[in-house]
Amino acid sequence: MLLVIIILGLATIVGLAISGLSSSSGTGSSTAAYQNDDYQVPPPDTNPPPIPLPQTYEQAEQLITNNPFYRQTVPVPVRCSSQPINVATASDAQLKSHFEGLMECLVRVWEPPVTNAGFIIVRPTVTIYGKELTTKCGKTGVNAFYCTADQQVYYSNLLPQALPSTIGNNKWTADIVMAHEFGHALQGRTGILVSGHALGQESGDEGTAAKYMRRLETQADCFSGMFVHSVSVSLGVQQQDVDGILAIYDTIGDDNLSGKPDIVGNHGLGRSREYWGNMGLANSEVGTCNTFVVPARFVR
Repeated sequence: MLLVIIILGLATIVGLAISGLSSSSGTGSSTAAYQNDDYQVPPPDTNPPPIPLPQTYEQAEQLITNNPFYRQTVPVPVRCSSQPINVATASDAQLKSHFEGLMECLVRVWEPPVTNAGFIIVRPTVTIYGKELTTKCGKTGVNAFYCTADQQVYYSNLLPQALPSTIGNNKWTADIVMAHEFGHALQGRTGILVSGHALGQESGDEGTAAKYMRRLETQADCFSGMFVHSVSVSLGVQQQDVDGILAIYDTIGDDNLSGKPDIVGNHGLGRSREYWGNMGLANSEVGTCNTFVVPARFVR
């Protein structure tokens, strides 16, 4: 049964949960040398190794709650030359070039903690598409997502217009979205993503499954914030950017996107997503993002 659930999980689109970006720490100039600067980031991997799979539900529980990845630290500061661009007016070629550069930055930040935890990091390709796309994970509309079946990332060029204007025009939004999707890639490479899906499905209860999903999504928010914390010096994130960045997390909460304050969704309320985005922005200890061991009210 676990194997069946895992196979189903591998064909899952993990998408539009727009991740926020922010920088409450990591603003201003730094006297510290850039970390992991000598690391040669590999090219995008179109044929990555299989993701780690739990063999039992007990192992799946260990992977989400006591993963060795949580005991690692993200290097700070890290250099990133991928500056935000106007994604609403950029061509597909410009979008692809920009996001491929962002993936390079993401790998440089996350390679040490992933490798030190005994896992293998993968640099995904980025595919730009329009109104809809069919992948190994199935058919999707306007979205930004990580596909577990091929371990690649996808971005619709129509996404800026599909978002509320309050964040669609924010220069950080698209990069936060993609940092969030890379957060799902991190979950995939460390066994967290498949384990969360497997345990949710094994419960046989829709509400319980949604709780596991919210913990996965808010953790990806936290990972995105932690990435921004790491590269904030290089990207020039300023204190005045912080409120707008945190607003991104809040705006894409289930309640705000749906207009239903009491909704019980699978991505988290705006206040939950903002909380975890901010937790990442303020920390470099990966365990800070362990959303699977906190009370349910923190991932509501």
